[in-house]
Amino acid sequence: MRHRAGGQALVEFALIAPLFFLLLFGIIEAGRFIFYYETLNNATREGARYAIVNGERSLTCSTGPDDGTSSTSCDPTGDDVVRKVRNSAIGMVGSAVVVDRCWWYSTCDFTGHGDGNFLRGATVTVRATYTYSSLIPLVPLPNITVEAESSLVINN
Repeated sequence: MRHRAGGQALVEFALIAPLFFLLLFGIIEAGRFIFYYETLNNATREGARYAIVNGERSLTCSTGPDDGTSSTSCDPTGDDVVRKVRNSAIGMVGSAVVVDRCWWYSTCDFTGHGDGNFLRGATVTVRATYTYSSLIPLVPLPNITVEAESSLVINN
């Protein structure tokens, strides 16, 4: 009788184990996805903050297009903003994070750099995308494009 109970437990475990491990790995993948999503959101905030802090009237030079006033633009294309976003995207491969940025008063379509206005009161928008892929192939997830965007107003 005792031998049959051991066999019954083994059969029950064999029936439940695949569902249990699928659920466990699904929870792990959901946690990874949320981590990447929040990391990308934070990275875009850091990039936008970097752009407005190093704005038109910073002590050294401005980040963004030259506004034609006395400030000197050290980063006319916004490459320092892109670098800041990629450095802030901890855990993501830096080159896999695609960053768009623009400085604008009225329009920002990300085809260029908006209307290129970098004066006080203008808005800086930083958008980043990352393609998330499943770490564990047992969970059948397609690649997911994670997007984040942050907009801040230049106040310096």
